[in-house]
Amino acid sequence: MRVFFVKTMSLPWEILHLWRRLVTLLLPIRCRTSIPLAIAAIVGACGGSSSSPSLSLPVSSEAQPPKSSAPKIEILSSRSDTVSGGDVIVAVSSDATSASASAANLTVRLNGVDVSSSLEYDPRENRLAGRIGGLHLGENTISAQEESGPETSLTIKNHPSSGPVVAGPHQTPWICETESSGLGSALDASCNVSSRVDWYYVTGSNTFKPLASLVPPYPADLATTETIDGKKVNFIIRVESGTMDQSIYRIALLDDPTNPISDPWKKSGKKPGAGWNGKLNLVYGGGCSPGYRSGSNALPDALQALPLSTDNAIDPLSLGFAVAFASRMAMDNGCDPVMAAENSMMLKEHFVKNYGVPKFTIGTGPSGGAMIQHFIAQSYPGVLDAITPGLSFADTPSVILDVVDCSLLNRYFDGASPGSWPVSTQAQVAGYPIEDGSTTCRSWDSAGHAFVTPTLGFNPVVPKSLIFDPVTNPSGARGGYVDGLVNVFGLDADTGFARAIYDNIGVQYGLQALNRGDITVDQFLDLNKGVGGFDVNGFPTTRRSAANIKGVENSYKSGLVNSGVGITIPIIDTRLYTEGLNTHTRIRTFTTRSRLQAGNGTVANHVSWLSANVGGYKGAVNLTKMALVAHNEWLERISADTSSDNFANKVIKNKPPALVDTCWDSGGIAHAEPATLELHGVCNTMFPVYSTPRIQAGENVGQDVMKCALKAPELSSYKVPFSPAQWSELQTIFQEGVCDWTKPSVGRLDAVPWQRH
Repeated sequence: MRVFFVKTMSLPWEILHLWRRLVTLLLPIRCRTSIPLAIAAIVGACGGSSSSPSLSLPVSSEAQPPKSSAPKIEILSSRSDTVSGGDVIVAVSSDATSASASAANLTVRLNGVDVSSSLEYDPRENRLAGRIGGLHLGENTISAQEESGPETSLTIKNHPSSGPVVAGPHQTPWICETESSGLGSALDASCNVSSRVDWYYVTGSNTFKPLASLVPPYPADLATTETIDGKKVNFIIRVESGTMDQSIYRIALLDDPTNPISDPWKKSGKKPGAGWNGKLNLVYGGGCSPGYRSGSNALPDALQALPLSTDNAIDPLSLGFAVAFASRMAMDNGCDPVMAAENSMMLKEHFVKNYGVPKFTIGTGPSGGAMIQHFIAQSYPGVLDAITPGLSFADTPSVILDVVDCSLLNRYFDGASPGSWPVSTQAQVAGYPIEDGSTTCRSWDSAGHAFVTPTLGFNPVVPKSLIFDPVTNPSGARGGYVDGLVNVFGLDADTGFARAIYDNIGVQYGLQALNRGDITVDQFLDLNKGVGGFDVNGFPTTRRSAANIKGVENSYKSGLVNSGVGITIPIIDTRLYTEGLNTHTRIRTFTTRSRLQAGNGTVANHVSWLSANVGGYKGAVNLTKMALVAHNEWLERISADTSSDNFANKVIKNKPPALVDTCWDSGGIAHAEPATLELHGVCNTMFPVYSTPRIQAGENVGQDVMKCALKAPELSSYKVPFSPAQWSELQTIFQEGVCDWTKPSVGRLDAVPWQRH
C-alpha cells in the first residue's frame, strides 16, 4: 500500500475545498462520514495503521468552514423498538461544530419521505422536535441529513395501540368492560373506544365533583391548591379516558379549562399550564385474579380509590403531579406483571405524545401493585425513575410458594385427629401470628387454591360457559397463575397446559418448630408424610408437587422472581402494620432487602417506612403523600448531580439526609432507627416481625428458591433425637432428599431485561 504525503502549506479555501472533494471521491463509500480538513493519511481502504505518518493541512481560522458531522436522532416517547400507535415523538439535532450550524437546516425523512414540516424548530435546544405520524406496523426508518452532509438513520418498530408489544399474544376469550366504565360500547374485540375528556374539581372538603361549566364563575366550593413547586392554582382536574392494549386508562392532571392542553408539540398547540409540576405518578393496584377481561373503573370512583393508603388521588394531584393508570396495571385484572409493564410503557408513551416528557416518573401502589413496581424496576428499567411499593411483596412466584403451602397445611391440619394440632402449634409451623383463634395461613387459604386451580377466582363478568372444566369444557379458559402467564412459562409437553412452577419436593415443614421443641418428632414426620400437593388441575394429591424445570428457569429469566440485581433506583417501602389475619406481613419488606443486598451489595437505595394501622388501611401518617414529596426531593438532587459518578452511586449519595428508616406509632410519633431483623429497638418492639412456612422449613429470609436443591438427610441438622424407626421413616418420606437451602434454586438463571414473550 502506498501512502502519499503533502508538504505543510497555507492554501486558499477554494483549493482546500477541491482537495476535500477529491478525497471524498477517492475514499470508499463506507468511509465517507466526517472528513476533517486536517487529513492524517490517504490510504487505499478505510482504517489503516495508527502508526502511519500524518498529513497536516492547516487552515487559517478566518477561512475554516463548519465541520460537517452526522445529525443525532432521539426518540422521546419510548424506546425505538417499543413504539406504538402509528406515531412517535422525535428530536433531531445537528452535531456540527460551528456555532452557526442550525438544526433548522436538517431534512428529516420517514421511510424516505420528507416529514420535516411535522417538526418544530426549538432555538433553545437547537433541535427539531415533534410528532411524526404515518408509521406502518413493524420496522420503519427515520433519517436526518444536513444538505449534502452525512446522513443518520434510525430503525424503529411500531406496534398497534391495542398491543401486544412485549407481553406476547393476548388472552382469549376476552371481555371488554368499557360500558361499565362509562366509555360506551367497544368498537372491536380489542376494546377500542374513542377517547374523551371530563372535568372535575375538588371541593374544600376534599371530594371530587363534576365541573358543570368550563368557564367562570366556578362553583363556590371550588378549592385551590399549591403545587410542590409553589404554584397556586384552582383545583380543577382534566381527566382523559380511553383504551389501549386492551385496558382502560385514565390520565388526570391540573389544568385550566379556559385554555386547556392541546397538541403540545406544535407551535399552535398548548402545553400544560402552571398546575402540572412536570412529573408523572403511575399508580398500580393490588389483588391477584385471573384475567380474560379488560377490568373496569368508573369516574370519579377511580380517582378516589387510587392509590390505596392515601385519601385518594387528591394527594398527588394537589402537589401538581399528573396521575395515570390503566386497568391491567392492577393485579386483580389478570395477575400479570408483564402485561402491567406493557400497559405502563404504552401509557407513558401516550402521555409524552399528548402532554410532554415528564422530568421523572414515580410508581406508587400497594400489595400486588408493589410486586409490579419491583418487577418493572428490574425487568423493564427506564419506565420508572423511583418506586413506592406499599404493603409490599418482593414478587409473586415466591409468595405463591408460601400461599400454596398454607393451603396444603390447612388441609392436613383439618384432617388430623381433633386436638392434635391446636392453633398455637399450627402457628409454630406456619410462622404467622394468631388472631381471633386463627392464623394468617387461613387468610391465604382461598388464594392458595386459586393460584393452582384453573377453575377458581374468575370475575363474574367472565361467563361460566367460557371457563375450563376438566370434564365439560377441557378447552375453556384456565385461571391458574401459570395459565395466565403461559407466554412466560410456556407449555408443558406432557400436560398441554402451562408449565407448573409450584414445588415442595424436599421441603421439611415445621423443621424450625421441631428444633425449637414446639412439635414432636412424630408430629413432624406425620405432617411431612401427609401434606401432599396439587395436580395440574388443582386437585389435592398424596404426592408432593414437582415444578417443571423449564418453567422455573423462565420464572427467573423473565424477572418474575425478583433477584434485586440492578435495581438501583430510589425505593421508599411504605407499610402499614397489619400483622394478624391480614396477609400483608412485615417480613416481606425484609425479603426485598435481603435480595437487594445479595444482588447489589447494598440497600442504601431502599428506605423502610412503617406506620401503625389506625383502621381501614389508614396510617397514623399519610405515608404515600410523604413518599411522593421525599421522592421528588431525592430525584431533583440526582438530576442536579453533574458528576461523573455512575447512576447507582448518585442515587445513594443524593438521598436526602432526613430520608431514613422510620416507624410511626399510633399517635403519629416518628421513631427513626434502622429496619433490621437483628435490632430489638422501638420499632421491632411495637411492630414484631413474624415468619412464613418456608422460613420455618429452613429457608432464609430472602425466600428466592423456587425449587430447592436436594441432599440426603443428616442427623446433625436436627436438634432433637430420632429413634432408629423414626430416622428410617424420615428417609422413606424424603426418598429424593431434603432441601439444601445453602444452594441456589434449581433452574435459577439471570434475569434478561426488556425480554419479549
